[in-house]
Amino acid sequence: MLWGQQIRITNDHLPGIPPTGFLDKLASELKIGRHAAYRHAVQRVLETVRKNYESGQYRSTTEAEYMLRKLVEQEQTAL
Repeated sequence: MLWGQQIRITNDHLPGIPPTGFLDKLASELKIGRHAAYRHAVQRVLETVRKNYESGQYRSTTEAEYMLRKLVEQEQTAL
């Protein structure tokens, strides 16, 4: 390897890890110790955020995680 050369690492080389696995993990963590309505809200929002992430709407995993949390909270305050 030459000095100054950059290596790009992508999730493509990790076949065992689904590209949206981080969202599933976060959703599971958000559901812990919550009432049923909250758990259902997480599941509904997860599907939307997952589709948006897969379509490239979010620039990073951090942005997708933020949107999952934000949309769940918005849905809970609307109830």
